Amino acid sequence: MKIVYYEEKYLATCTETLINHYNSEDFGCNFTTERASTYLQELIFKPRFIGFILLNEEEVIGFAFCHMRTWDTTEELHIDEFVIQSEFQKKGLGSKLLDFIDTYAQNFFLSGVTATTNVIGLSQFYKKNDFLEHDITFLYKGFTKTA
Repeated sequence: MKIVYYEEKYLATCTETLINHYNSEDFGCNFTTERASTYLQELIFKPRFIGFILLNEEEVIGFAFCHMRTWDTTEELHIDEFVIQSEFQKKGLGSKLLDFIDTYAQNFFLSGVTATTNVIGLSQFYKKNDFLEHDITFLYKGFTKTA
């Protein structure tokens, strides 16, 4: 296993990884290749994007797409998307990727790493990796398509 920085050559395999992850029974999404690729490109083109790719040999088995954010007197790294292929989950690889992200943030003197999730299991994963709950509420209002 190794971790490398995102390059454009990884877009197609990250797209496929995202589709397999979110279109699973666990999430029940219906990403097409086009929409998944567009979603990831929207993250990639955020100012101060940084991506981390988890490889098994040369196969993409996970990734974290992040961006640096300005805060009052500091900078922080925010995780926008974090995906590990299901067959590689619960083997410590997600924690290894988070450790790499932590080291990156510390090397650039960032004040910390932030993430948001609405998946209960993932909040436990982040807590296990020393993330603390904060007084932030994530709210969502969904709409039924009418067109």
